[in-house]
Amino acid sequence: MRIRLHQLVTCTLLTLSFHTTLVVANGRGPSNKHKDPDAETSVGFEIFRYTGIILLICMSAIFSGLTLGLMALDTTGLEVIIGAGEDPDATEEEQHKASLARQILPVRAKGNQLLTTLVLGNIAVNSLLSILMADLTSGLVGFILSTVTIVVCGEIIPQAVFARHALSVGARLIPLVNVILMLFYAFARPVAIVLDYFLGADVGTIFSKRELQKLLEIHVRQQMLKPHEGHIVRGAMNYHQKRVSDIMVPVHKLFSLPISSFYVFWPTIKRIYQSGFSRVPVWDKDPNDITGVFFVKDLVLIDPTEGVPLEDFARVFARAAHRVWSEAKLGEVLKAFKAGNIHMVLVYDVNNTGPGDPFYELQGLVTLEDIVEEILQDKIIDETDSVEAQQERLQCANRMSLDYV
Repeated sequence: MRIRLHQLVTCTLLTLSFHTTLVVANGRGPSNKHKDPDAETSVGFEIFRYTGIILLICMSAIFSGLTLGLMALDTTGLEVIIGAGEDPDATEEEQHKASLARQILPVRAKGNQLLTTLVLGNIAVNSLLSILMADLTSGLVGFILSTVTIVVCGEIIPQAVFARHALSVGARLIPLVNVILMLFYAFARPVAIVLDYFLGADVGTIFSKRELQKLLEIHVRQQMLKPHEGHIVRGAMNYHQKRVSDIMVPVHKLFSLPISSFYVFWPTIKRIYQSGFSRVPVWDKDPNDITGVFFVKDLVLIDPTEGVPLEDFARVFARAAHRVWSEAKLGEVLKAFKAGNIHMVLVYDVNNTGPGDPFYELQGLVTLEDIVEEILQDKIIDETDSVEAQQERLQCANRMSLDYV
């Protein structure tokens, strides 16, 4: 429900009516029993007094509400709202909010000057209000009534309204705020300069990566984002610093072939096909020394009845094997994938255990698909993945029935 300013004024008038009733009941209001020459002057003064009190309470409410409402709208949040509204796919509500934020941002960017102006204005109005209300009542009743009027009508109600409708109400009052800024410029500007010097300019709210992730969880919990969208954003934020050893396919699950003394017959093609991999590393003397990688699709050019040596086949079709250290970050590897038009790297580490010299040992491999899965926080099941074991890259179940003559 939209709360308008006239509702706040109505509440103020009701409070003052009750206040006036008490004053008249105590004999302090105007009376017709004894007329004197100053009666008309007294009545005019009382009208002026109550009119001034009403205006001052309204101004106190505006100053108090603006202090809370506008200062709660930091510049970063306003820029986000404006940017969202300028998107071609923005909804009407987002475009409306962007137009409101666009009106507020120039004023809110003044930061300490705006804060100083609103605080000085609120103090000045409340001080004058206390002076005008001092003679209306006396004693404990007057103290309580004056305090309740100022606190409820000048502080609590406007702050509650502005806290929930800061964008809409604040935008409507921007012309008034500009006038107030000019009126208090001589006092507020020097104070703002001092505050900017010692405290620094207001730069808005900036979130760290962990804070953004927590904010993301809140949006998912409030159903502003779908769970899988939250997983993707979280994965994109975290993958960059993860190591390849965290997601690599370990060496004991790799399928590779010796390049020497190996011929491409039907049994070899069946074995390669049933492995379920689209790229097969080949090695010469040591499985740790991968010399190249060939694509399974290249086997279509081989006549399986001739028994072509794998070494000759690899010499023509094998691609260079790209190597990375196990401590390499996924962000660096993905950048290499994009720059070098490659989709797989071999992961190596130095083995310095045992009495012999240290040597490079193959730890596993990482493909582009592995990194994409880490970003998506989900497995991509394709033709090379097992239907029966979706959590690991194993041989494809529908290839087990391959037969040959």
